[in-house]
Amino acid sequence: MAFIQFRVSRGKKYWSIVESRRINGKPRAVILEYLGTAKTLFQRLQGKKDFAVRSYSHGDTAALIETARELDVVGIINKHVPVGENGKKPMRDNLTVGASLLLAAVGRACHPTSKLSWYQWCKQTSLEYCLRTSFRGLDSQHFWDQMDALPVDKIPLIEKELVRNIVRLYEIKPDCLFFDTTNFFTFIDSTNERCTIAQRGKNKQKRNDLRQFGVALLVTRKDQFPVFHRTYQGNSNDITVFSENYSSLTQRLRDVFKQISDVTIVFDKGNNSRKNFAMIDGTPDMHYVAGLVPSYFTDLIEEANQHFQTIKVNGADVTVYRVKKQIWDADRTCVVSISLQLKEGQLQGIAQHLKKKYKLLDEFKAQLESPKRRKTFSKEAITERLANIISGQFIDRILKYNFIELKDGNFSFTYGIDESAFEKLKNEVLGRKILATNRHEWTDEDIILAYRGQTKVEYAFRNWKNPFHCATRPQYHWTDQKIQVHVLTCSIGYLLAVAAYAKAKKAAYKRNLDNFLDDLRTIRLSSSVEKQREGQKSKLKVTYALEEIDAPLSTVAAAVGISDENLRQNLPISVYT
Repeated sequence: MAFIQFRVSRGKKYWSIVESRRINGKPRAVILEYLGTAKTLFQRLQGKKDFAVRSYSHGDTAALIETARELDVVGIINKHVPVGENGKKPMRDNLTVGASLLLAAVGRACHPTSKLSWYQWCKQTSLEYCLRTSFRGLDSQHFWDQMDALPVDKIPLIEKELVRNIVRLYEIKPDCLFFDTTNFFTFIDSTNERCTIAQRGKNKQKRNDLRQFGVALLVTRKDQFPVFHRTYQGNSNDITVFSENYSSLTQRLRDVFKQISDVTIVFDKGNNSRKNFAMIDGTPDMHYVAGLVPSYFTDLIEEANQHFQTIKVNGADVTVYRVKKQIWDADRTCVVSISLQLKEGQLQGIAQHLKKKYKLLDEFKAQLESPKRRKTFSKEAITERLANIISGQFIDRILKYNFIELKDGNFSFTYGIDESAFEKLKNEVLGRKILATNRHEWTDEDIILAYRGQTKVEYAFRNWKNPFHCATRPQYHWTDQKIQVHVLTCSIGYLLAVAAYAKAKKAAYKRNLDNFLDDLRTIRLSSSVEKQREGQKSKLKVTYALEEIDAPLSTVAAAVGISDENLRQNLPISVYT
C-alpha cells in the first residue's frame, strides 16, 4: 500500500509517495515519486503547472551578432580560408573557421578572457540560443586549431572586405583619417625563439621588462571605425612602422574609397621624417596634416615668437603663426601654435626630472667631498659624469653647475637653476606645436581641429586596452601567426562594437562605448520551462522572451536590433557557402 511520507532536508519538509516493500527479507520504504514541498504538492492537487525560469545576458551579444550578420563577417572570413589536404575547408565541432573567429571576437568585445575560459562566459549568455547550436565543446584547442587554418596573408583581404561593407552600410565619408601606433606587453618567455614579433622595447604601459608586439591603426573621424591595422615587431620605432606600411595603407584607401584626393591622413610627430614625407610627396593625390618636432625647427619657432596672432578655434582663443615655406624639399603650410595644456604638462615633467637630477647630483657631490673617499676624480671625469646626469630634454638648458676646489686640491661642484634661461624656455619654447600640411587652402582653424582629431585614434587604443571590453589582453599565444590572428579577432570585435554603438548614437544614446556595452548587458533573455502533467505523461514547453527593458534603454535596444521578433540569427556557422 502506498502512503505519503516526508523527510527534512536543510530545515525544509519534502514529501514523497512511498510504498512498503520487502527487500532481502526486510521491510523497506521505496519512493515511488517525489512530490516536493507542501506548496508544490498543493499546486499539484489544484492541477497547476510546474515552472522553471532561467535568464541569460543577451543585449550585448545579440547586438554584436546582428551587426556581424549585416557585415557578413562569417562569410568573408570563410571565403579566404584555404582548402586543406583532404580537399575540404577545415571544420571543428561543426563550426567553420569564420564562425569560431566571430565567437572569439564577440567574446573579446563583451568579456575579454582566455580561450579556455570562453565557454564559462558563453553559457551565461544567450549565444547558444541565438545561434541555434551548443558550444559546450569549445575549449582553447578548438580556437587554436581554427586560428591555425587562417594564413596571415589573408588578414588584409578580410579586413578590406569588412571595411568596404562598413563604408557602404554606414556611409562613411573619406575626410580625415587618423593614424597612430601602440604596443601590448606579453608574458612570452625570453627563450622562445619561435616568436619573432614579440620583442623588447619601450612599452607604453611601462612594462619594459617584458616582450611586446605593436599595432598600427587607422580610424575614421566619425565613430572611429578601424580602416586599417597591422601587427608589427615590438622593437620597431614609429618612423619605421609608418614607412613600412605606407604603401599598404594607401592601397587600402584606394580599394575602399576609390579616389583618395578627398582623404586627409593625420599623424603625430613621432611618425615623421624626411624619408616619410618624401613618400607622401611622391603620392600627388595624398593629403596630410602632421606634427613636426619643434627642436628640429628652432628657426621656425623663433620666427613664430615674433609674429603670433590670436584666432578663434571652436570659440576659444588660440595663439598661432602661419607660414608657407620649404621643409624637407617641398612647400608646406606650417601652423605654429601655443598650447597652454601642453606647456603645463611640460613644466610638470621638468619638475619631476629635476627632482631625480637633484638626488643624483647630491649623491655624486657627497661622494666627491667625503673624507673617506677611496677614489679621486679628475676635472674631466667630473665634467663627463655631470653631463650624463644633467642630460635630458630641456634640463641641460636650465640646470647649471660650477666647479669648486677643495682644501686637499681635489674638485667638487655646486649646481642650481639658471633662472633667466628658465624664463626664456617658458616664454619662447614650451607649449609650442608645429603642424605641417599640403592642404594649403585650409584655414588655421581647419588645420588645428584636424590635428586635434588624433584623440580619435587614441580613444580607440584606450578601448583596446580596456580590461572590461574590447581588450587585446589577455592573449595567451606565442607564435607570430597566432598573435596576428588574435589581433584580427580583437579588431573585428572592436569593429562590431563601434558599429552597434553608431546605431545607438543615432537613437540619441549619450554615454561612451564602455557604458554602452555595460548597458546592453543588462538586457536579459528569460527561458521558462513549463511542465504539465497529463495522466502519467509529462509535457515540457520552453518559452523564450526578453525581460522588461527600462524605458530609456528600449529605444537603444530597438536601434541595435534587439526585440522578441529577432531573438535568433541565421548565420552560416556550420557550412561554407
